[in-house]
Amino acid sequence: MMQIFPRHPSRPLLLAALAFSLATGSGAAQDIMSGANQCYGTSQDRKAGEVRNVRALYRRSDSDQTGQDVFVGFNFSLWDVPNETHGITANCAREGEQIVCAIECDGGRLRLKQGKNGQLLAEASGLRVDALQATESLLPQVMGADGGVLNDIFVLDPLPAENGTCDAEPQRTFVELREGDLSPRVRILEAKLGQLGHLLEFPDTVFDETTTLSVISFQEQYNLPVTGVVDQRTAEAIESIAATSAGGC
Repeated sequence: MMQIFPRHPSRPLLLAALAFSLATGSGAAQDIMSGANQCYGTSQDRKAGEVRNVRALYRRSDSDQTGQDVFVGFNFSLWDVPNETHGITANCAREGEQIVCAIECDGGRLRLKQGKNGQLLAEASGLRVDALQATESLLPQVMGADGGVLNDIFVLDPLPAENGTCDAEPQRTFVELREGDLSPRVRILEAKLGQLGHLLEFPDTVFDETTTLSVISFQEQYNLPVTGVVDQRTAEAIESIAATSAGGC
């Protein structure tokens, strides 16, 4: 099932549309490529809608195909959806002083335009997006199997790129690991338990009975509550002790 965002269009969306119009309506045209390689973003409170924060970056594309002269990365996070970001990466077309990403197979459109004061204006219309970061979460993905659709307008400010990236920041929530879980996090856990001598099997993504017994062995050794579940206290202990045992400078 495909999710639609925002589910409940509200006054902030209408105000954003007005801001888009005012910021691009008069004065000299802005060269859209003057903002290439710049990270843009905005953060919103809960009252403004379900989108928590947005990031966008574009540059000249390496593609030699017509209509794919600009590479765009656009991503966002949602309130109450921990550890996940969503968005698109695509080669898009420069149309005058705009960049237009028309996604194939009825994937909608993303339009970017330079506004006043160096802001970037982003309009998503029926834009189909997918989860870009979700490996840390064991919670059900909000987008569902078919992804989601974004309809919204954002006024983005220039931001410094952090560590060379331009990624939206999701809410961070620790999710316990327990028997029956299937996740890349389990492989990381098992590798560290093996490093500490509590697991002799080859690490995989399945938290099974053997993993539970290994966690219990670790908890008993370090006087933690013996549950066989990797809660935040157990996870932090494993991380700390594994890092110490690795040695080095």
